[in-house]
Amino acid sequence: MGKLTVWLDEPDWQEQVEEAFKQGVSVSLIAPPDDARGDLKSAMLSLAVEPMQLRFLPVYSVLEGVQTYPQGFAVGLQLRKTVQ
Repeated sequence: MGKLTVWLDEPDWQEQVEEAFKQGVSVSLIAPPDDARGDLKSAMLSLAVEPMQLRFLPVYSVLEGVQTYPQGFAVGLQLRKTVQ
């Protein structure tokens, strides 16, 4: 499984994350250091609370880990499927 890097300050970051998950790719979501805390927290809460519809399954992202880079903070995300 590959990994896609998505920048949180891009206006379509959520669509990029969803498209990556549809392709079976995990995501590294990166936020610049100046606005990482608040924006990254909001993004993580949004992804954790609202499932994405992947074909017929609702899916939630799972936090793999957090890393610090000179460009900011990166959060690793992968899918968790749920049966309803």
